Amino acid sequence: MDKKQLKEMSNRIKERRAALGYSQEEFSEKISISVSSYTKIENAFQKPSLDTVIRIADNLDVSIDYIIHGTEDKKPRKVDNTEKLKSLLEFLDSDKLQYISDLTNRLSKIKSN
Repeated sequence: MDKKQLKEMSNRIKERRAALGYSQEEFSEKISISVSSYTKIENAFQKPSLDTVIRIADNLDVSIDYIIHGTEDKKPRKVDNTEKLKSLLEFLDSDKLQYISDLTNRLSKIKSN
């Protein structure tokens, strides 16, 4: 990582931290490093370790790729499978819903035996 890339990464971290309303002190505590180390990272004087990058990304709610490269603004969120299923079922007609219901009932009976 050259100096320009380090500066860009540091700016992304600083901007996101500020947008979330954390002071440097608060954020350094959240990611378990000293304020002086965090300040050096944010001012592009020090490269963060991989472990620190992971903690930064997690606490800023962005992907590691965003921190390092500036792509992919938000990390993918886990979606509850129940919600996924509900959204998929909305598009099925009544015959297909009945088929799924019957199949589910049969599978439940097999599983309970």
